Amino acid sequence: MGKALIIVLFGVIVIYGITNLVINQNIYDMSEKSIDTYTQTKARNIGNSTAEILKSKLGEDKNFRATSYQSITLDEGSATYRVIDTTFAGESLIKLDISADYLNSNQLIEAFVKIESSLPVFLSKGVLGEDEVTFNGNQLAVKDTNNPTQNADVHSNYLVKLNGSNYLYEGFVTSSGNVSVGGTNINVIPNSNPSGSSPIQQNVPPITIPNFVATTYKSKANPVYNSDKTFSGNITLGTQANPKIIYVTGKATFNATNITGYGVIIAEQDIEIYGNVKVNSPDPLFSKFGLYTSGKLLVNSANRTVEATIYFQNESSLNNENINIIGSITSKSKVTFNGLKDKLYYKPASDAIVSPFFDIEYIRPVIVHWYE
Repeated sequence: MGKALIIVLFGVIVIYGITNLVINQNIYDMSEKSIDTYTQTKARNIGNSTAEILKSKLGEDKNFRATSYQSITLDEGSATYRVIDTTFAGESLIKLDISADYLNSNQLIEAFVKIESSLPVFLSKGVLGEDEVTFNGNQLAVKDTNNPTQNADVHSNYLVKLNGSNYLYEGFVTSSGNVSVGGTNINVIPNSNPSGSSPIQQNVPPITIPNFVATTYKSKANPVYNSDKTFSGNITLGTQANPKIIYVTGKATFNATNITGYGVIIAEQDIEIYGNVKVNSPDPLFSKFGLYTSGKLLVNSANRTVEATIYFQNESSLNNENINIIGSITSKSKVTFNGLKDKLYYKPASDAIVSPFFDIEYIRPVIVHWYE
């Protein structure tokens, strides 16, 4: 009997020891897991806070960048980050690469920021004229470029004439006066029309179009050509943050020209185009190059492509066939399309070629993609 009791007691002690060991191990594992969870949460919070700080800096200065990794100490932890320009699904964005640390935990974050802006209204149309905007040729089109949800609008502060035949307008056609439809097979089909508004509208409020006085901006330009100037071959402009402005006191003539970078060529007199004016590595959604003149625009050859935001002061006509404008046209006077198969593919101007000349309203930066 005494031996049996000893065996039972021994068994109880062993079971107790094993149970206690298991409980202690579970407590230890839970403690370790809690610590890991806590430190990982702290690292994630440091990463999130770093992203918010960088977003605030972009709100204060849209040109803020950090192309090499920088360090920051935050909430008893630390983070390294960089801020770079990139593209995502064809859209120009700002990328935040963040590595946040707290004790032995690390959190990697990739955030993509978009700084939306509101262009001046007079630069937000495919074709805009202070005076008559007339389409006389056949098989004309005013369309979007790479953005099928974007309207390519046409507006005149006086009169729009839709003559000719077989037209396609992927936007609204509006006038502060009348819209005259004299042609056949005229299709006005906005890409975006959620309210079901009439695609052709008359007697709408006029859009203020400022006079473009080239000499106002001469001091911002480098180089300055104090005579007529002919451009051809390769032209290297500036960056998105530091666009280049070239100034011509006389007439600017373009033969076959390839543009690299961001910038504007200003002419006091006319701009005449004989060859293609194309942009290397174009932004799929925004125009990187501008042609601004106090004179008029002349496209003197058929089968030409001009990739530019175009702003001219005096009456201009596109008289040759198969002219493709990839950008927009804004005129303080009349605009006339006379050629066969002329097309304007609307691409809004990038901030880089607008802000040196006109006010832009910037909207608070928004994080549009987030990856951990």
